[in-house]
Amino acid sequence: MRHVRLMAVVSSLLSLLSSFVYNIAITRKIPTVGLGLLSLLNASVAFSLLPTAILGFVYPRLVARDGGLNINAALGVSSIFYLMTMFMTIAYLMTVWAVMGRYAYLVLAVALLSEGTYYLQSVTNSILMVKDRGRFVISSILQSITKFTVIPVIMLFHWSVESILWSSFIIVFIPTLYAFIYALRFNLGIHGVRRYFREVINASWVPIMGYAMNSFRSLDAMFIGILGYAQLGVWYVIFILSKPLGYGASIVNITYGELLERGKVDVVYRDLLILLFISTYAALALSLFPGVFLNLVRPGLRSEFASLALPVVLMAMSGVLGNVNQFISNVMQGVDKRDISNDYVRPGVYLGSLVLYTHLAELAFTVVYLATMVPLILLFKYLGFTYYAIIGALVSSLLANITALLFRLNRLRNLKSILNGRGLLRDYLSPLAVSLAALFIIRHYWAIELAPSIYTSLIQVAEVSVIVLLIYVAASLLASSTMRRLMREIMSRILKVILGL
Repeated sequence: MRHVRLMAVVSSLLSLLSSFVYNIAITRKIPTVGLGLLSLLNASVAFSLLPTAILGFVYPRLVARDGGLNINAALGVSSIFYLMTMFMTIAYLMTVWAVMGRYAYLVLAVALLSEGTYYLQSVTNSILMVKDRGRFVISSILQSITKFTVIPVIMLFHWSVESILWSSFIIVFIPTLYAFIYALRFNLGIHGVRRYFREVINASWVPIMGYAMNSFRSLDAMFIGILGYAQLGVWYVIFILSKPLGYGASIVNITYGELLERGKVDVVYRDLLILLFISTYAALALSLFPGVFLNLVRPGLRSEFASLALPVVLMAMSGVLGNVNQFISNVMQGVDKRDISNDYVRPGVYLGSLVLYTHLAELAFTVVYLATMVPLILLFKYLGFTYYAIIGALVSSLLANITALLFRLNRLRNLKSILNGRGLLRDYLSPLAVSLAALFIIRHYWAIELAPSIYTSLIQVAEVSVIVLLIYVAASLLASSTMRRLMREIMSRILKVILGL
């Protein structure tokens, strides 16, 4: 499908808008205890989906090797791993069962159904990411549309906690069903459950060290719940505000899919710039005008906005670094294809590979994150910070991201030229410095009177977002010839799409 990167940018913006509307509507309507339940639901799902990291690593590589996937066999293997997820979910939620009260069984049911859908998604996304990236992006767009659609349904149920919990499942299920329908076109009859299971097991030790360990990062909600339970609802607010930072994921996956299928590295630097632009734009808006976004999401916390400014900045910095880490990880895995150059995936094939090193970086992230979190939480509590648990978790995440990034850059060797470090000084850091200087001046003289009205808040968020975007675009065009060329290319493709309608 043509213009897939333009579609990815549109998908990112639509995801930003839909998630903000959906999450803002929820956080403004339900009580803090409901936000705590959503935090626990998200954390339990993230923790229990550890096995999907294995499948999400192996399946795209098998698709690239064979040109498709035996979907029945892949789902058979996935069902075996899903049993592990069920036990992990139950074990996780049992630790907070009494806290959830009468909602405990509902949270468990929604978690298990959502996890089953994510297992199906690990199959469909793996196929479309490599073989049909246009449909892959469309499924993301459909998810945004679903978020808009469920809002009036939730309104009919008077913003009940039950309807909101169920909506989180529907939002995942609808686009996954769409992706499954189109993934069937690449269903192959070769290889069965036994063959796939052996290959998954042979390769599993690599993602278990890396991406699967990410699931343990969801223990942050448990640590915050234990050391500062009253902050758990606010932690969900920070989680909602972090959503815009994840909307460059489509670009990351498109790059990975192209590298697996075609092996072309000439698009890597361009995609990195697009990812940095999207991520940094969101980070600038959130960091420089945190009160405006907090007022939109949770106006009842207005007296705490000053205390929450630091957590928002830390979250934004960590989010940008996290996106860069994920991008470099996918580049390393997309370039090194020694496993799929053979007819059979064997466990020793990853020794000394870039694939192994990038997952070791994820392991380093997890170790640093979990090892430093509790000490940092206790440190910030001792120093008298109001939201000591949240700040401790965010500083821990920032340190972990820096550790993983340095590890990856150290292992890139001759591939560092692909990322064009010198070019980034001109094309990214220079526009960022100019934008920060201009926006600091604007923020100093721009007095924004916050109001509880959601309509006023939306207008203020729109004003801030547009101003930041205009300043950042102008600085990028002024400082970087590469960004000027990239912007012309994007505008040209937009015109072609419009004229072709």
